[in-house]
Amino acid sequence: MWVLIAVLAVVGFALVNVWQAERRFGRHGHLVAVDGVDLHYVDVGPDVPNDDERAPIVLIHGASGNLRDFEASILPELAKSHRVLAFDRPGHGWSARPDVPDAHDPARQAALIHGALKKLGIKRPVLLGHSWGGAVATAYATRFGADLSGLLVLAGATHPWKGPVAWYHRVLAKPLLGPIFLWLVVLPFGRLMVSAGVQSTFTPDSAPDGYEEALGLSLLFRPNHFRNNSVDTSNLRTHLARQSTRYHEIKVPTIIVTGNRDQTVMAKLHSYALHEQISGSELIKLQGVGHMPHHVRPDIVIDALERLASGKAPAAGTHVHPPQSDAQKAAVA
Repeated sequence: MWVLIAVLAVVGFALVNVWQAERRFGRHGHLVAVDGVDLHYVDVGPDVPNDDERAPIVLIHGASGNLRDFEASILPELAKSHRVLAFDRPGHGWSARPDVPDAHDPARQAALIHGALKKLGIKRPVLLGHSWGGAVATAYATRFGADLSGLLVLAGATHPWKGPVAWYHRVLAKPLLGPIFLWLVVLPFGRLMVSAGVQSTFTPDSAPDGYEEALGLSLLFRPNHFRNNSVDTSNLRTHLARQSTRYHEIKVPTIIVTGNRDQTVMAKLHSYALHEQISGSELIKLQGVGHMPHHVRPDIVIDALERLASGKAPAAGTHVHPPQSDAQKAAVA
């Protein structure tokens, strides 16, 4: 009896957390329906004529996040002079998840975003994909490259890696144990580990003050969102093993930006290898930077996007940017 009461209390606590997260970080953008799936996006920036030479910019976030990650980093500055759209990936933030077995395939998610852009009348944008979103962006470029003006892969996951995924993803995949673990451990108590997880992602850099709030990170701790994130992560390596054999087909102007101290998506395995496969690509190595260059070196990321959006060819080859001084960091902040 007491066990049942305890279980109900924990589940109730989890439901309250979900309710509070959705109330605090509600949908603030627009919805576009693609193949019966509602995708959530924001569309900001100045009104520009149809013949404007600057390509619109589309931003795709990584794992465990949502489009607010860009609103807290590069989107406001970009929107001063460019039309910018940012999407919640299918099943993340406020975007619905397609009821298909391969919803976790980056190619499937790329196709949905491509359909959304066509429906919205967005022609030949520059596409940025960060982290897990890098897998979506490269999948998009292999399938719909003719519809792009440029590609920016930002600390992107692009190649299969060795070793298992995180232990909790494996637990969540278990038929019976997974739901129990989700409802009795992850949803009610997962947020206790958020600060450590955020700092781990930014390491060796420091996470910006208030980042968890700006991101609406508590949205992750909703049952469907967390499960989708886990399924995406658990299946990514298999998709990348197949997808990575096609990167030589990418002909769109491409810039790859990575921190050489990235401990989440290893630069050598992913970004450096991608650069070798895409002819004429530009590889920007940020010395001393981790997995979040758009927060730590927004100037570099924005410059790369603006060059692609204005039709400038990438500066083919490898370009190394040394660590910033404290004065330079303060100026960027």
